[in-house]
Amino acid sequence: MQIYSINGYDSGLKGTAFSLHAKNTKSIQAKNNVYQISFGHRNIHQIAEFTPECTGTGLPEMAQGGEGVVGFELGESLNKYEKVGGKPVDDRKFFPIWNHANPKGGHKFLIHKGIKTEDLPDTMPAKAFISGEIGQTKEDIARILKISPEYIDYVVQSKPNGNAPESLSKYNIIEPTGAKGIIEFPSSVTLGKMEQVPYQIMKVSEHNPSYVKFGKKEHNYFIYTPEWAKTAKPYSYDCWGNSSFDAEIVNSNGMRALAKTLAAQMDTDEFGYYKPASFVAHDRPATTFMVHLANMSANGNKEVNGMKAHKVEHNPSFDYQGRTYNPFQMISVVGNEKDIEALKKHPQYSVVAKAYYNGGLDSPALSDIEKQIAKTVIEPYVEPFRDYFGGYNITKVGIVGVKRNPKNFSLGSVSWHFDSEMKSMETPDAAKGLTGDYASVPTKPVANGVTIANLRFDERDAQFGRGDNGLSKPESTKGFTPFKYDGTNVEEVLKAKEKNARWLTKLMWKAGQKGQDSLNKLFFNKAQIESGQKVMGYLSPLKDGEIIIFGLGRPDTQKGFPISTGSALHFFKRTDIPQEMKLKVKFLFGAGKWGEGHPHYQAIERDWKEICELDGGIYKHNFAYIDGFTPNRLNACTHFGSYTSEYEMFGITPIEAKAAGSPSSVTATGGFLDYTKDGINGFTTKDVVMGKPEKYGLSYADSPEKLEKARIEHQIPQVSDNYKRMIELYTNDYEGYVEMCRKNLEEKVDWHNNSAYNNGKSANRRYLDAIFESDKGWKGRFKGKMHKLVGSWGEMKDNLESAVKNTKSRPARVVLGFALAMFAIGSGIYMYILNDEYKAKKADNINKVA
Repeated sequence: MQIYSINGYDSGLKGTAFSLHAKNTKSIQAKNNVYQISFGHRNIHQIAEFTPECTGTGLPEMAQGGEGVVGFELGESLNKYEKVGGKPVDDRKFFPIWNHANPKGGHKFLIHKGIKTEDLPDTMPAKAFISGEIGQTKEDIARILKISPEYIDYVVQSKPNGNAPESLSKYNIIEPTGAKGIIEFPSSVTLGKMEQVPYQIMKVSEHNPSYVKFGKKEHNYFIYTPEWAKTAKPYSYDCWGNSSFDAEIVNSNGMRALAKTLAAQMDTDEFGYYKPASFVAHDRPATTFMVHLANMSANGNKEVNGMKAHKVEHNPSFDYQGRTYNPFQMISVVGNEKDIEALKKHPQYSVVAKAYYNGGLDSPALSDIEKQIAKTVIEPYVEPFRDYFGGYNITKVGIVGVKRNPKNFSLGSVSWHFDSEMKSMETPDAAKGLTGDYASVPTKPVANGVTIANLRFDERDAQFGRGDNGLSKPESTKGFTPFKYDGTNVEEVLKAKEKNARWLTKLMWKAGQKGQDSLNKLFFNKAQIESGQKVMGYLSPLKDGEIIIFGLGRPDTQKGFPISTGSALHFFKRTDIPQEMKLKVKFLFGAGKWGEGHPHYQAIERDWKEICELDGGIYKHNFAYIDGFTPNRLNACTHFGSYTSEYEMFGITPIEAKAAGSPSSVTATGGFLDYTKDGINGFTTKDVVMGKPEKYGLSYADSPEKLEKARIEHQIPQVSDNYKRMIELYTNDYEGYVEMCRKNLEEKVDWHNNSAYNNGKSANRRYLDAIFESDKGWKGRFKGKMHKLVGSWGEMKDNLESAVKNTKSRPARVVLGFALAMFAIGSGIYMYILNDEYKAKKADNINKVA
């Protein structure tokens, strides 16, 4: 009898008597303390999250976008504020391992001879980090280097701040655990072969640099596989989604390892008997978890039955989806050993092999009949994942999961409005190629929260951006005025912000007057400057009655910065606003670092140069652009926000502006509309950016560049109108401005307290109750066998054959038999099969004679 989990186990009770609980509860009472062992039970209060990014690590590579905030704050909030069944929520985070300069695929080690782990500084020189071979432990490294293992640690190493051996790296110390093993996946090199990949769960150590935000008693983990370990950042593709599809195979193997681990490997004393009933899959690398969980259940692994998995759609746009037109690559991602065994037994396997080794299903090495046979065998298996454009799409896995296992799997966006956009034919490019698929399944959106404490507006000496820059120097921060809203002191907050706006613009003016080098050093540290980060223009000192409109984000087409900068240019060109009014408005935008060949960077640069020359250069110091990492703490120095995403799933940046009491202008998309009400707490454009081409007098026959330009030009006057409304409100109705600021300051935006824009439930309770149904307990879970998400080899023909065999009606058998024959003849397969069978019989007769 296998023990699946132990509930309420006290490690001090080892060796004492206990009670066994099976389907029919039986117990053995002993004279000592009693604890329970449950069979097949998973812990309803425990949750596992997989997130590629997480700001809690303090590593820049894991804080590239809003997902890093979500990946940290959701679990932190659940653990701090929520209970399920009377027990505190136990949410644990899992990350893909990665390392700077680690091509061997082994572990990365930090050598710190003479310094105890707990005494290590926050950064270490690059020369202190070494790469191990696959399979090497720190004990192996200690023997090679002839030092004590206590001076060696497993680490995740961030990119150093330079190329010299003395250049400094941030890092996370991690520790090996007993959860490890081997997973198998269908080879992408040899048809019909299973390849093996080792894995191990590595725990984030309690002894870590000060920027690691996890609590000392928290449990968070990196998942090690050799291929993941070779990558230089949490995604095995770049932040725009570009990569070889091989990256999806690497990610899928990581999810295979995690599914195997969560099935039972952590249900031990080492992990505090962790056997979560629920799983949150953040973003594309986590998508295939559903495939592997369903495979395990369908193949008889009862330990995963009853588990719920929810896919969070952080960005389902076309460039982020992950697709291939090669079905064999998709098989490597979604297949398992039983699938490959079934394929090898297929009577037409030799034809499939011929296609595989000669370039694919349409290879010229195949006859027309062979091509049809190969397609008939292979395509039905991966057909569930085909998108509108005919590609096999990773992002469609969640959609298929909901269709096949609706009681166990769910998906949803991170805002209510974007959830509607990705299903609507009025916004067909929000999830291009998958719009109809999303519309075909129920979704469970959750509007994100934001933990405002991370902005540290109430700290004078907190770092700006990546730190080690002019803004963060003690001689600079002494001029910063900290503030905190207490529910009554809105005027005090606005006065502090006004002082900070003057502080910032004086620093910018002083640096700008000295030259470009000084201006760059104000915002960036040495490593950032060496990487090309810079400032374009600078602001003049703020005067009475003037305002700063601020917008920041990542360097991504999605964020629509040409709308922001183009609207600033449009605003300064307007003839319906007096010049003295326009001069009261200063714009500060930032996102970077862009590639300077990117069309959006080029548009931003053009707008800046034109503003500098407009009307004899009178607006030259009313506009600045930070081409590099832009600190969100600058919200403490500005009056309004401007966010012009072409599409936006949720949008954390406007909420950060809210926390500073800054009303924002936003484009009418996604989460922006969840929490921004025009004229009440902010300003919205009149319509979405990513409308149908017909809206702009175009069609999809026009180039994507032409369509995007039309969309941007359509939005610019609307955003410019909002800039006009901002300065008029501030100038002519300051009391109205104060009231709008108050509304933003008073909105409850934290994860456990944002029900006002989350349909009556906080984000935390949406996850716990609406998605995981934790309030129903483990008894409320469906614990039956899950259905596999893949199709069957030769499914169309197989289904017809099955129907012929199983029907009892003779007329129906005749009709179905005729359909089966027509399918074979119509596909050109009929004579091929007869010939194939003839050859087989002839060979069999020869063998008998021999």
